[in-house]
This record gives sequence, C-alpha cells and structure tokens, in this order.
Amino acid sequence: MRVRLVPSLGTAYFLAMVFFVTYPGYVPFDRIRPFVLGMPFSLFWQVLWICGAVLVLAGVFLWEQNRQGRPAQTGNGGGQSTDQPNA
Repeated sequence: MRVRLVPSLGTAYFLAMVFFVTYPGYVPFDRIRPFVLGMPFSLFWQVLWICGAVLVLAGVFLWEQNRQGRPAQTGNGGGQSTDQPNA
C-alpha cells in the first residue's frame, strides 16, 4: 500500500492541475486584479501550478531513487562517467 502512495499523490496533483488550469476550474481565477509579483492574477495562477509541478516531480524522483536504494544523481556536465579516467 505504501509503495504506491507517493506516485498516487503525484498523479492526483497532476489531475487537479489539469482541472484548475483549464476551463471549468479556471473560471474563478480568470481575472486581472490583484497583481501578484507584477503579474496579473490569472498568469500567477498558472505559474503557481507549474512551479508546484516541478516540486512534485522532484519529490517523486527523490522518492523513487530512495526506494531503489540508489542515491540521487546530479548532473556531471556532459554525461560522462566520473568513475573511469578519460581515454
């Protein structure tokens, strides 16, 4: 049960995102004022959901890496393995 909890929460977030950035769920937030961080509120609403999606994807990625017992890999600038010397 616990193994599927994090991916299920990620899926629920993206389904909610689809609803709240398209027609039926977007209507209450489709306005210009108030301005938030210099953006009209409707644009801020879209940016907020996109930033949330980045955080959710990062969380699911880290959870999956932890579940598999591998440390999260960071970019090493070119895709070359750092374990072997350059030829």
